[in-house]
Amino acid sequence: MRAVKGKGTQLEKRFWAMLAGMGVRGWKKNADTITGKPDIAFIDWRIAIFIDGCFWHGCPQCKRPLPKTNHEYWEKKIKRNIELAHQHNAQLRQDGWIVIRIWEHEMDDIASVRAKIRHALEDKEQQVEQ
Repeated sequence: MRAVKGKGTQLEKRFWAMLAGMGVRGWKKNADTITGKPDIAFIDWRIAIFIDGCFWHGCPQCKRPLPKTNHEYWEKKIKRNIELAHQHNAQLRQDGWIVIRIWEHEMDDIASVRAKIRHALEDKEQQVEQ
């Protein structure tokens, strides 16, 4: 378990590179002062982005099997991760944040992920202009 990284994962690095490639600025990596410690936060825009690993967060689409050894532990751990994600989403939204959760498997369709990010940024920009 100690070998499993929580920050700076390959998935996050791909996402950061994608943002840089889009020319998007004003984001912070691993914003540990914000509820849920989003992987990316646009603090000025109040947009929190989480990159959720399909195994670790219990992706309903991928339905990755849990390890056979210590099955009960893994089941409890994944369930807790899902509960925490819901709690963090609710708290952030209550505090006026837009929350975006991107599944690991969604990173295979970068165009779709880019569209999600652009849409959220455009929505916030329109709110500011009003």
